[in-house]
Amino acid sequence: MSLRLPESVRPISYNLLFEPDLTNFKFSGTEEIELDVNAPTSEIILNSKDLKVKICKVENSGLTIEPKVELDNEKERLVLRLNKNISGKTKLRIDFEGDLNDSLSGFYRSKYKDKNGNEKYLATTQFEAPYARRAFPCFDEPNYKATFDVSMRIDKDLQAISNMPIIKEVNEGGKKLVRFDRSPRMSTYLLYLGAGDFEFLEEKHGEKTIRIVTTRGKREQAGFALDLAKKFLSYFEEYSKIPYPLPKLDLIAVPDFASGAMENWGAITFREVLILFDQKTTSIRIKKRIAEVIAHELWHQWSGNLVTMKWWNDLWLNESFATYMAYKAIDRFYPEWSIWEDFVNMRTAPAFADDSLKSTHPIEVDIKDPKEIEEVFDNISYGKGGSVLRMIDEYLGHETFRKGVSEYLSKYKYENAASEDLWFSLAEASKNPIEDVMMSWLRQAGHPLIDAKLVGNEVLLKQSKFVFDQKESSKWMIPLVMRAGDTTLTEIVSESERTVKLPEPPSWIKLNYGQSGFYRVKYDEKDIEKLKPLISEKELPPLDRWGIQNDLFHLSLNGQVTVDRYLDFIKCYEKEDNYLVLSDIYSNLLHIHNVFSQETFWPNIWPAYRNYLKTTYKNVLNKLGWENKEGESTSDALLRGLAIRYLGFVEDEETVSKGRNMFEKFLENKPLAPDIKYPVLYIAASTGDEETYNKIAEVYVKTQSPEEKVILLQALGQFKSKELAKKSLDFSLSDKVRMQDVGYTMYAVASNPSTREVFLPWVSTNWKKIDAFKKSGHVFMGVVEDTISSCLRNEKDLTQFLKTHPIEYKMVVNRSLEKLRMNIRWLDTNKTALNKYFG
Repeated sequence: MSLRLPESVRPISYNLLFEPDLTNFKFSGTEEIELDVNAPTSEIILNSKDLKVKICKVENSGLTIEPKVELDNEKERLVLRLNKNISGKTKLRIDFEGDLNDSLSGFYRSKYKDKNGNEKYLATTQFEAPYARRAFPCFDEPNYKATFDVSMRIDKDLQAISNMPIIKEVNEGGKKLVRFDRSPRMSTYLLYLGAGDFEFLEEKHGEKTIRIVTTRGKREQAGFALDLAKKFLSYFEEYSKIPYPLPKLDLIAVPDFASGAMENWGAITFREVLILFDQKTTSIRIKKRIAEVIAHELWHQWSGNLVTMKWWNDLWLNESFATYMAYKAIDRFYPEWSIWEDFVNMRTAPAFADDSLKSTHPIEVDIKDPKEIEEVFDNISYGKGGSVLRMIDEYLGHETFRKGVSEYLSKYKYENAASEDLWFSLAEASKNPIEDVMMSWLRQAGHPLIDAKLVGNEVLLKQSKFVFDQKESSKWMIPLVMRAGDTTLTEIVSESERTVKLPEPPSWIKLNYGQSGFYRVKYDEKDIEKLKPLISEKELPPLDRWGIQNDLFHLSLNGQVTVDRYLDFIKCYEKEDNYLVLSDIYSNLLHIHNVFSQETFWPNIWPAYRNYLKTTYKNVLNKLGWENKEGESTSDALLRGLAIRYLGFVEDEETVSKGRNMFEKFLENKPLAPDIKYPVLYIAASTGDEETYNKIAEVYVKTQSPEEKVILLQALGQFKSKELAKKSLDFSLSDKVRMQDVGYTMYAVASNPSTREVFLPWVSTNWKKIDAFKKSGHVFMGVVEDTISSCLRNEKDLTQFLKTHPIEYKMVVNRSLEKLRMNIRWLDTNKTALNKYFG
């Protein structure tokens, strides 16, 4: 059977009634779907999973037919077989029942405690990607747009939320029937249903209402999100030249939520930690993340909701676009945040890493199996796609790009579109054959490596595919930005080899100037040496200082240079004080430690390794101090936490002593500044014993802060004792930890070189519990990645485990295995050089 539904039957409208039961965790529903049967057929095929169909009737040409009902949970299909062919306008009536599950998908329940400590529940939905079918039988594909008339019967003391405003409420004894206005034409995955004891913070945006929705008692933490929503909504209306299409916008804080947020049209859902803000306790990192997530989901109201991809192969039209546009919006209102530094750190860099693997996929990806829909919500669809859009925006010019985007949204509003529709709109706006450029990036996996060499006044360029353990000549049409001394050049490079002539010989060259391009650069030895003084004296901008060392480190991972070459080069960063650059260098030095630290030579070189760039981070901390300063920049707040974290990692005695002292005061209820809380807990755990473990676990149980709970779970994975690691892992599966959060401790243990060897045996022992996470694909895929990554010295046992525990998410397995083997090869290739360098 084809993955796609037949085109012969299409929905026009849904009339839905849901009745959730928050005591027995069931729901019942009734739907009437108006259909257009455009070719004679004797069967109607919908999507359905984990539902019980009670009544089913088809009305066509004045006749009522009771079809034979076949429910196939494996193929997620409901097949209705009729005793005659039908065509034309048809009505389908289905009564159904389901469970309000606890798997964070479909129609599910979320548990929380009120201010008095009482356990309560709310009902909420997560329908993306293929999960609407778990709530009601439907045509659960993005190109089957229809209108929705939704009603909910709920307890009278609860509130109901859907995509549209309430138009009528009728009391029915202890219940009430809530009816919502008709939605615009939209895809099933954008429908939202919510019922709970909510409270609201709201304001008007012109004639439209914006509300932040929280569980009772948390409304005071909603002000920042409301301010952001107003700002970003205005910006996107101005940018797109299309008013926000719905009469209201809800941003809903949900206690249990698998991913970060979901763009349901007019009823966006968020993890609490990514929407609730407390001035005293929320860190700068989370404050910026809240802004990014809200902006991301608001742009979806146009790109994704108003205009929707035809099929999941073009997921990037939703996610890449929202990823990029979120940063544009933040930069508009918070230029002091240097948000493009965050973009390359959080979006471009992870996309580079995954896209250098043979197991990567093109941005526009062929979907062959329903499981693959979930798997492509990854760094390629978000980060690479967003980075390519940034590259094109910079190449075309911001106003030309905006004009093309606006024309695309206007042309396809309330409809579905494909990749080429966007590129043709951009081409028309720019009078530039940009579609030729983009097709080389969309439909080809991987990204380019440009070898560059300066000879006199000529720059010799050669492009190839940057891919792990493979030589491959591929070509892209690359919008190249190059700085040559005082001159900046921009041009398209499409040839395998190219010579760029300059008016006169420059003193130095820097390719991908501004780091707006999605390609790596390998310089000739003498040319990279010329960049050292520019880095040391910070004459190059931070993004370029980041890019040079980041490219070099990944050239080492890819086997093109040895790791000692990277270590020698970063000596020129000794005076560095930029957060982006220092955080990446820390990440790279930590990765070296995590891969090599179990080798027999490591104890001998550790004294030299731990002191390698310690002075750089020590100088930062000495300058900033441990306490926040009034009016300091967001960068300084982040740098302080980074410096403490690094110095804790290299076991700086003064920092460790201070950190442990602050931890003891924290246990005595002395507040810790939000941005140093995790570094202090990291120090306490990584140097702690069982008594420290018990204290951290006790604070976790008591705290009501979602951010603090995450930090404490991460800290529980930092102990060096294998027994405490297993205890932490057991704790992560207890009823004290929400399913959405189990990955924090697991990732920490799996990546901790002192404890990672316990991870695979623990997973094997607890597989029955972990296997239950499959119903929440996002959580399960994270555990799979952690399991494979933990097996750096245990690939044989991992192979046996994967044979006896078949995993359906093949893309995740293949990507994780390739990363593991890349690290193994990197270790084998570089351990002699590393030992010699520090020995």
